Amino acid sequence: MIVALVVAVGLAGGALAATHSQAGSGCRIAPKHAWTSCPHGNLAGRDLARADLRNANLTGANLTGARLTRANLATARLVGAKLTRARLDLANLTFANLVGALANDANLSRATLNGGNLAHVNLSGARLIRANLAGANLVGANLAHANLGAANLAGANLDGANLTGAILNTASLVGTNLSHARLNRAVLANATLSGAYLIGANLSGANLQNAAVMGADLSKANLSGARLKNAGWNGTICPNGRKAKTHC
Repeated sequence: MIVALVVAVGLAGGALAATHSQAGSGCRIAPKHAWTSCPHGNLAGRDLARADLRNANLTGANLTGARLTRANLATARLVGAKLTRARLDLANLTFANLVGALANDANLSRATLNGGNLAHVNLSGARLIRANLAGANLVGANLAHANLGAANLAGANLDGANLTGAILNTASLVGTNLSHARLNRAVLANATLSGAYLIGANLSGANLQNAAVMGADLSKANLSGARLKNAGWNGTICPNGRKAKTHC
């Protein structure tokens, strides 16, 4: 029995080593219910639609242009991964770690990213239409010109994020932390920002028409040139520190 156990452990170790050894040029995706380990692997352009990549280690992997539509990447590690132009629409990235990942121009529409760690990720120009980012960590993220229309960002942390020119129309930003974020020229028409934190945020030239801003904190925010028609301000803390009744 002991010999059999040693052999089994040895085989398992060999399989894992084989997976790692292929990391330089490509790597083998483990079968369903197994664990994929491809740190720094080359998966550029690969078709991984519907792949089971739960808990996968894809740290620093090259997934440029890869197709990951409906893939399951829950709790996967994608720190520093390259996801430029990758398709992750309808993918499950719940609690995934994408710190510092490069995902500019990627498609994450209707993807589930709630609870994920996307601090300092580059999502400039990405499509995140109707994506679920509730409770996600997006501190310092680059979302310039990204499309987050109708996305759920409730309770997410976007402190210091760059959302210049981003589209956030009808997005849910309830209780979201956007303090010190750059939202200049962003489109927030019909968005819900109730209870959001926008302390020191730059909203110059932003479109907040018909947005619900009730109870939000805009202390020291920059609203110069912003479009504010029909925005709801009741209970909002204005840039000058005054609590609004009808408007700031």
